[in-house]
Amino acid sequence: MHRSKTWLPLAALSLAVGIELAPTPAEACGGTFCDGALPTSMPVDQTGETILFAIDNGYVEAHVQIEYDGGDADQFAWIVPVPEIPEIEVGSWRLVQAMLDGTVPVYGVQSRAVCEDSSIGDGGLFLSQPDGGGSTGEDPVVVAKDVVGSLEYVVLQGGTADTVTDWLVGSGYAVEDEAPAILDEYIGEGHVFVAFRLRHGAGVSDIHPVVIRYPGTEPCIPIRLTRVAAKDDMDIRALFLGESRVVPTSYRHVLLNRAQLDWPSFGANYRELVTMAVDAPMADGRAFVTEYAGSVSVIDSSRLDTSMLDSSAFDGIPVVDVIDTLEAMGLMLCNEDGCQWLHELAPSLVHEFLPVPAGVEEDAFYACLSCYAGLIDPVAWDAAAFAAAFDERIVAPMQHGQDLLATWPYVTRLYTTISPHEMTVDPMFAENAGLPDVPSRYGAERQQDCCGDAMRLPGGRLVWMTGNSWPVWGNDMPWAERIEEYAPGGGAPIVLDDQSATIDAVIDHWNQVADCNGQDTGGWDTGLDDGSGNPGDADGGSNGTTGGTAGASGTSGSGGGLDGSSSGCGCTTTPMRTDAVGWMLMLLGLGAVARRRRW
Repeated sequence: MHRSKTWLPLAALSLAVGIELAPTPAEACGGTFCDGALPTSMPVDQTGETILFAIDNGYVEAHVQIEYDGGDADQFAWIVPVPEIPEIEVGSWRLVQAMLDGTVPVYGVQSRAVCEDSSIGDGGLFLSQPDGGGSTGEDPVVVAKDVVGSLEYVVLQGGTADTVTDWLVGSGYAVEDEAPAILDEYIGEGHVFVAFRLRHGAGVSDIHPVVIRYPGTEPCIPIRLTRVAAKDDMDIRALFLGESRVVPTSYRHVLLNRAQLDWPSFGANYRELVTMAVDAPMADGRAFVTEYAGSVSVIDSSRLDTSMLDSSAFDGIPVVDVIDTLEAMGLMLCNEDGCQWLHELAPSLVHEFLPVPAGVEEDAFYACLSCYAGLIDPVAWDAAAFAAAFDERIVAPMQHGQDLLATWPYVTRLYTTISPHEMTVDPMFAENAGLPDVPSRYGAERQQDCCGDAMRLPGGRLVWMTGNSWPVWGNDMPWAERIEEYAPGGGAPIVLDDQSATIDAVIDHWNQVADCNGQDTGGWDTGLDDGSGNPGDADGGSNGTTGGTAGASGTSGSGGGLDGSSSGCGCTTTPMRTDAVGWMLMLLGLGAVARRRRW
């Protein structure tokens, strides 16, 4: 199938980086329920850095969602190591956010029957594998220099860590003290560096995503440089568009022990679970979990609709009508309470061509241009240039986002937390066409009778509860169910550690103590797939056995109480079949900032 050469989101690496574009919290619900009611669930928090990759015809394309909380535009500097001289374009925050929202993981609890036809399947850095090369020992050469939106950039090639650092400092870029030694590693591998900063007159609010496209076939996050200013347990989410599922090849892959998830609170401790799981022995702090892998149809492409956008509307327009025209297109909104930017690129566009006059409040100026007509800068305003910039910064990135979602059928979302001392190896990724999908929705079923409450987890495990509280497990309960390793060439994973039997034993012991009658809990198979190719074993159990004798799929085993037996309690309930119960869960960028740097 022919694939057009297109741009895609990516994560960035930096010495000084980051702007927060205020993503909207994801509102997600999952499953098709008989009464149509929304189940109780909590979407996983999506803050942190995010990167989106796409590989096409020998090129890696990436949107970089920059986050910068330094506050001073003059201190904003962002340096990205790239294997080859790249092409740079304006990116789309809306594309990245739509990808995040469509794939966000959500854990929920359902206590009602589920329709039988419901279904569920269980930062600022990037680069490709370098071909080699090394430092020339000379000053770096500026091989490209241009502007992209509100940013200006240069591409440096050659030199040494010292000469590159001298050039950056001499040109006004902020460089961390520890950066030169790490720069040497990338220079020795033949990388070039792209250095970004804000154009003269632009402010922090004008920072926007950029797209970087360079020759390569293996996306990679150049995280080594990020460690100079990273915080402990920094969140990294990597998104990939392509033909099939993407897995880490230089880092491990972890399947979570979902018995450690606080189900009654709908996964409120999810981040802790991931952090502990990727820090488990054999994963050693360098591992990812798969939050979603499947059809791109979960992404809402309507958020990239450009049908209301028309740059020709600015041809010959009176300058005092510009804001009204942008409002009519849904790009900003001004009223007596002030102005709200409704598109991430609108601020840079308006600030450049309609700068706020000295002594005037920004909201007041943009809310009533006609009130300040005599103060509008006639040199800055250029209708033709404004229309061209409108197409470049707003229309084209959104149209390209639509093209990407129409071109690529599959999306993968990976997540990890990582600390500076663990950032010694750059994570690399590759497609693996032989792997099953991984759902973003997970549902547990709470079962109640006179003996107490129990939670039936995806995969079949049953855990007795004490009141509304989830068990506080001891140190013998693992955080990671399974730790795997994937080869770059594809194929099934190598299982480095499997804690399924240990998890079953700990739950069995807990149930014997917590069960009001000390009765056998039986077994039950929900038929869910954990994304590893083991249906019915999403939590590592042996197809539903949890300490009792497993019954047939969907039926009770040789136990009492919650599994439908008449023994034990005077009142019992028959468990509800939840083969298709589920809840959504699933979206990175990395950054480093001047002052408090992330990537």
